[in-house]
Amino acid sequence: MLERNVSVDFQKVPLESALRTLRQRYGVNLSYSNTALDLRQPVTLRLQNQPLRTVLDNLLRDTNVGYQLVGNQVVLHPAPTKPTTITASAAGTTASTAAPTRTAEPKPATDEPTAPNKPASQTTLVKPATVPGKEASKPTPRKPTSATTAPSAGKSTVSSNSPKRTNTPRASGTTEPSSSDSNGVTASTAPATAVLNQPAAPDSSAQPTSTPEEKADSEEANRATITKPVQVSFFWPLGSNGFSSGRTVNKLSLNVLAGYQAGVDGFEAASLLNVDRYDVKGAQVAGVGNVVGKQLTGFQGAGVMNVLGGEANGWQAAGVLNLAKNSVSGGQAAGVFNATLGEMRGVQAAGVFNVARLVHGVQLAGVVNIADSVDGISIAPFNLVRHGYHRLEITNSETWPVSAALKLGGSSAFYTFVTGAYDDFGSGPRRWALGYGFGTEAWSRKRLSLALDAVAMHVNEEQRGWTDELNLHNQLRIMLGFAPFKAGSRLRIVAGPTVSVLVTERYDSGEQKIYSNLTKGRKLWLNEGSARTRVLGWFGYSAGVRF
Repeated sequence: MLERNVSVDFQKVPLESALRTLRQRYGVNLSYSNTALDLRQPVTLRLQNQPLRTVLDNLLRDTNVGYQLVGNQVVLHPAPTKPTTITASAAGTTASTAAPTRTAEPKPATDEPTAPNKPASQTTLVKPATVPGKEASKPTPRKPTSATTAPSAGKSTVSSNSPKRTNTPRASGTTEPSSSDSNGVTASTAPATAVLNQPAAPDSSAQPTSTPEEKADSEEANRATITKPVQVSFFWPLGSNGFSSGRTVNKLSLNVLAGYQAGVDGFEAASLLNVDRYDVKGAQVAGVGNVVGKQLTGFQGAGVMNVLGGEANGWQAAGVLNLAKNSVSGGQAAGVFNATLGEMRGVQAAGVFNVARLVHGVQLAGVVNIADSVDGISIAPFNLVRHGYHRLEITNSETWPVSAALKLGGSSAFYTFVTGAYDDFGSGPRRWALGYGFGTEAWSRKRLSLALDAVAMHVNEEQRGWTDELNLHNQLRIMLGFAPFKAGSRLRIVAGPTVSVLVTERYDSGEQKIYSNLTKGRKLWLNEGSARTRVLGWFGYSAGVRF
């Protein structure tokens, strides 16, 4: 896996986003704990056709994240920090990351007792190196004396009564090296360089500390390393893999009723249920449902439901529902609803409703689409997009004194709306209508915009309320919008021409023919039909305000 060639181009993106791209684009199996790693740190990397090992080395080089290959998974873990060495010299102190070096002193050729071993926390003494071309300074011999010389700063205590070496401490936990002359007198050498409180060198064979979540992932990855070409089962564990099914990846998996496996790399089928702990690569079909713990790469089809605990790169199709915990790149199609808790890249189609966080593509539902934001199109009677297109438009036209439309969409590129109209003013007959339409804001500037709407409204002209016969007013509107107060404001004055086509089967007893009061006084450019249906057309206008 680490030798597979990949190409990446990341420019100051969060590490988590870069890892997600590797997983989605190249199918890299990554395992890590969000709580143990800082995945928000930005990374920048651009490489073409390089091994995955090279990409990971460069991507994680300036982070505190490391990796190792466990089975068929790349496990990320916190990188160990380097020990810090603090050295003290006559000129001051400096910090270094180099490993400590111990320099052994030659043992004096005297019968002096050896100093006891120092604990690990105390000083390791290093003598200064001899400068090339110069001889090391020798201590000046002193004559024995009966008196004890008082110690001075940086000097050793000299005594004629004792040949033993006595060192005066210079700092806490440190001593100054000394040498003995031929008379047994101890003299101080030049100031030595001492390493203060040096920790023991780290063991290069030690493994980095892992969190419980990472240890669990690593253990699971190690267990899921058995690959078999074929398995047949009746109902777990009654099958060819027996109790080892949970750690076996199968090329071909056939389950008479229900099966339980570690994963699939090929094809899997069951009359009732397929359950896979990790990844599925290929195709998976079941009469009732499929449940996958991690990633899907390929196709998943079920009579009732598909449930995915990770990401999908492919298609999910189910009679009732599809559920994906993370992102989906491909599509979801369900008879009732689809839910993607991450990003949806592709097509999401459902008979009733769709739910996604971020949509890059198309959402199509029979009732409602729900999303946080949409980079594409949402098509449904109701599109509830948090960062989408929401407008209320109130207008007047040659046909309807008052009409209102609620426009909802993922963006201004495409929206749908419900609309209503009313006419009960003056001496004319009462009319009212309800309808549905769709449109697009095809052009927009800071103060000007141009929208194109198409709407169909059922017209009710009976005093008792609802007209049972077909009486459909279809209208095409071209609306120019102007922001009067502030550039870019949602408040706009709108106006433009309309084209109307009425299709009616309503029989008017007063007129003794197929007729609608909606066409009274209109100059018709279209008047066709039969004894049962009339198609009538005229031009008009629409003007109002949009909020």
